[in-house]
Amino acid sequence: MKQKNKLLLGYAISGLGDQFYTFAIPLLMLSRSHSAVVMGLLTAMEYLPTALFGLIIGSFFDRYSRKKIMLTSFSMQIILILLVPVLINKSFPIWLIILLIFGLGTFDLISWTGYQVFIAESVTTEELPSVSGLMGLISSVQKTFGPGIAAVVINLIHYVGGFILDALSFLYLAFAIKDYRPLKKEKSSPRKSLKSTSKEGFKFLLSYHDIRWLIISFFVANIGFQAVVPMLTFILKQTMHVSISWISIFFTISSVASILGNFVYLRLGKKLKLGMQLVTIGMLITLGFTVMLELNSFIAVAIGYAIVSFGSVWAQANFFTIIQAKTPDEYKGVITSTSTTLTRITGPLMALISGFLVKIEPHLIFIIAIICLGVSAVVSVTSGLSRLGKLDSFK
Repeated sequence: MKQKNKLLLGYAISGLGDQFYTFAIPLLMLSRSHSAVVMGLLTAMEYLPTALFGLIIGSFFDRYSRKKIMLTSFSMQIILILLVPVLINKSFPIWLIILLIFGLGTFDLISWTGYQVFIAESVTTEELPSVSGLMGLISSVQKTFGPGIAAVVINLIHYVGGFILDALSFLYLAFAIKDYRPLKKEKSSPRKSLKSTSKEGFKFLLSYHDIRWLIISFFVANIGFQAVVPMLTFILKQTMHVSISWISIFFTISSVASILGNFVYLRLGKKLKLGMQLVTIGMLITLGFTVMLELNSFIAVAIGYAIVSFGSVWAQANFFTIIQAKTPDEYKGVITSTSTTLTRITGPLMALISGFLVKIEPHLIFIIAIICLGVSAVVSVTSGLSRLGKLDSFK
């Protein structure tokens, strides 16, 4: 099996396992506490590692053995994921569960950064849009079938069995990277210190116009996403009084929309100018959040989030493509982790704020998202990102 295909298959298997984790943890926590603030805190702990460590993790990948870092991260994720049901079912203090979620988020950030770098190094620049689209498609398929599979798993082998399956998925990831070799052989050069590696990577990021403004644009947009996403399950269950089965259907609908978005991207991504895609997709996502303001209608909220999902996978694919295509190999670790961190760094704060906003007025989180997406579009236009050409024009 080709290296690229092995990595993509590992991404698919692990991601499917993670879907169970994503589906089960909020429900388990809701059984312990029906508080929107606790749910916001739970999501904040997932974002917090990115805010704290995201700026330095990439430097380790550029300085030390990427394979060893990944294998260590997978091992820790296996241990921690198996501890989750134990802590929750045995009524351990909520703060200890939150701490464990923080640990999982930290090692997930490490694995995600490494996997992005590995996949980017396994293909040519011309293949990046296709690989970005395939990764998005895989993620969408996982989200489509993940909730349904999670529900079946819970009924058949309970939560514990599901977490065991999730842990096993990390073993395949280890297998997928054990024989990894980059497509291009690394140039032999004097080994730099961690500080020098980080400094040079940050200097490149700040000096490269397109990457700098792309990160700013996505940073603003993600503030909106981070206000909405942590509270979706809570709003559906507590505000709209939707059953667990319909919550599963809700996320399945959004995932089907993501799949459609990926299919369209795979067909048109290379043919359309990237700048036009960034602005158009931003406007489409804004429309989706606007439709979601109709909280009295499950159908309207589901359609709105489907539109958001359709556009967001397209936007994420473009983000990955542009970042990886314009970053030299020696800075890929730093730029990959830093770009992710700077676009998500407000996650912990927004997750907490969104919990309080929902208690005041549920519509507020969608209004914030609409404003943020509008500002992001303005940034793309005024910075010149809207004039980016096709991928083959990147030199």
